[in-house]
Amino acid sequence: MAAQYDFRPMPKAKEDGKSQLLYPRIVNKGTIDTERLVSDISAMSSFSPGDIEGLLAAFEDRISYYLSEGHHVQLGDLGYFSAGLSARPVEDKKEIHAQSIYFGRVNFRVSPAFRKRCAGFLERVRPGYGFRQSQELSGAERYRRLMTYLDTHPFITRQNYSGITGLLKNKALNDLNLLVNKGYLDTIGGGSHKVYVKTVNKEVTEENSEK
Repeated sequence: MAAQYDFRPMPKAKEDGKSQLLYPRIVNKGTIDTERLVSDISAMSSFSPGDIEGLLAAFEDRISYYLSEGHHVQLGDLGYFSAGLSARPVEDKKEIHAQSIYFGRVNFRVSPAFRKRCAGFLERVRPGYGFRQSQELSGAERYRRLMTYLDTHPFITRQNYSGITGLLKNKALNDLNLLVNKGYLDTIGGGSHKVYVKTVNKEVTEENSEK
């Protein structure tokens, strides 16, 4: 079987008078989990599923140990693991204490040999099975739909906003958070329970405060 691809618009907004550039990306067919990998390897080798799971656990233990000691770890022809740090930037070393520096991430750099092995056949995905894209509504129209919705509802969720504007998750969140920053919306709750409510107009609030 071949990997399938579709085209996505470039992240940057298109310039005036120029067509928006597109770039190809592989369409994800899903995630192959550890159980599937263990089953496949066991079926094509003399190792039992328990043997493979034991080896995986041992690899995880040793790789994490050596990374915590400051080593880079090579895993066969797959590539290299390395640990990265997180801390706020400073102009002088004395401005930050060791307690404020911590392991922030684990990096993986794939080897050229493994990258070459992953290069398979490609085919264009069938129409209707590629990437979803946000609808191209103007900001004014999206705001009008939002206010119309809030006229008859006490609050709106990100999912609701996506439904009335056609925006996908990230763009919908960007819209809503921008309106929060400008003072047109407020939030209640957090995480997956966060909802957005209409705030009192700033000018009206100032007039009321003067009375």
